[in-house]
Amino acid sequence: MSGSLTLQDIRRLAAAHLGQPLTEVGSQHRLVEDLGVDSLEMHALLIVIEEAGGTLPTAEALREVQTLADLHAAIEAQGDAL
Repeated sequence: MSGSLTLQDIRRLAAAHLGQPLTEVGSQHRLVEDLGVDSLEMHALLIVIEEAGGTLPTAEALREVQTLADLHAAIEAQGDAL
């Protein structure tokens, strides 16, 4: 079973959470370098994703996440593992 959120869902949640237009939050944007997400902001974003029905990735998987597409893939992989 997947994490139930699409990449578009992740983009929408991130854009809304970061207060940016969806057009400014692409799947290949890097969370830190392009979107300015620090560790506290990432934690808050993960809470938003979980509340929207996403399955949170492991801490180990999160270490590899650089882009929104990576984050989506990590969520999907965790959902598939359950």
